Amino acid sequence: MKVIVVGGGHNGLTVASLLAEKGFKVTVFEAREKLGGMTDTVEVNGVKLSRASYVLGLMPDFLVKKFGIPVIKGDVFQTFYVNGKVIPFWRDKEKRIKELVRAGEKKYPEFEEKLLKFKDLLYKKFMFVSRPPTKDEIREEAEKLGLGEFVDSHAKKLLSEYISEEYHYFFIYPGMERTSAYVIAYFFSPDWALVEGGMGRVAEKVVEFGKRYGVEYRVNSKVERIIVKGEEVKGVIVNGKEYNADAVVLATSPLVFPDLTKVKVNLPIARWKKYNIILRDFPRIPEPLRGYEYSLLDTEAGEVIIPSVLDKSRGGVVLETMGDLDEVKEIFKIRDEDIVYVDKINGEVSQALYNLPFGNLNHLPMTDEFLFEKRSGYKTQYTNLYLCSAGTYPGGQVTGIPAYNVANLILSSSSG
Repeated sequence: MKVIVVGGGHNGLTVASLLAEKGFKVTVFEAREKLGGMTDTVEVNGVKLSRASYVLGLMPDFLVKKFGIPVIKGDVFQTFYVNGKVIPFWRDKEKRIKELVRAGEKKYPEFEEKLLKFKDLLYKKFMFVSRPPTKDEIREEAEKLGLGEFVDSHAKKLLSEYISEEYHYFFIYPGMERTSAYVIAYFFSPDWALVEGGMGRVAEKVVEFGKRYGVEYRVNSKVERIIVKGEEVKGVIVNGKEYNADAVVLATSPLVFPDLTKVKVNLPIARWKKYNIILRDFPRIPEPLRGYEYSLLDTEAGEVIIPSVLDKSRGGVVLETMGDLDEVKEIFKIRDEDIVYVDKINGEVSQALYNLPFGNLNHLPMTDEFLFEKRSGYKTQYTNLYLCSAGTYPGGQVTGIPAYNVANLILSSSSG
């Protein structure tokens, strides 16, 4: 069976590898000159930067191991640094809870117990599926465990019951305050880690796996049109040439082919920004943060990571931040003369560079109008056209879960 995958981001590469392993003949068409999408390592003067995505934490462990993705983990995965207070989030659960209680968060043990129980429910019953579950389906199962608040409460309301307000943004992203508390569980993970050599290594390892099973990769190959006849797709048109297939997987944002996906929304350009900085030497770590500088640092300026502390393969001193650059420079006492190189990426840049409509990192926002059954599913009106990206269920970040689910759908349809 021949399958064409449109888009060489991590989900497209993953579905291609999983299908090829089962004997399918798979071709991946990628519009850019390189594979990986936003799992992208760029090299500047011999120094490696994770240009877009920068940590791995929501990809299931069985996929990380299957592809041999080289993760680097310290004892602390995340450190809160606000108003001079430091709270390390240890990977060890007991140490983590003791730290939060010591910081005065007396209700945190109850909160994390419920949070992890709800996350476990999602993983076991609602993550590896053939269609997005409905909100009612998740609520029904959650209520059996006394966890209905994670479905029906909005994020800020639930957090306010357990966590001091100054720490809310360590559990949700700005703009998600009124979204279902489901997103708290979705993004929370003690497994956040660096990828050795930068996030581009995720794509490299998946491609290495795919090549062993004969996946064909075509870069600089933008799909101009999907060939549709009746209720089926027959292939794609690339550079004026027709390529036929038994099935086609759209691993792009659902907004790239709206007439086929039936997802038509007009969003504002996403307002996030990320700076990738090469420094002459390691920045001055504030005294309270010393010993935790290898972790993901949640500061008043935003998220900061200094991957070079743990990942010596980077070839220099790298600081990456989703925060305000001037504030980050102030926190770490970085002078202009300390900076060798600055790369800024934002919604506009990612829209042009990664073919990402509206520059939304999750393809579709992780807000109520795009959660549960309202998020794109994997099937389309055409019997052999599938959707597989961060814009499909369960959502954004580097997970590979949509790819895994679509691969299983195609396998089951071909065997049936």
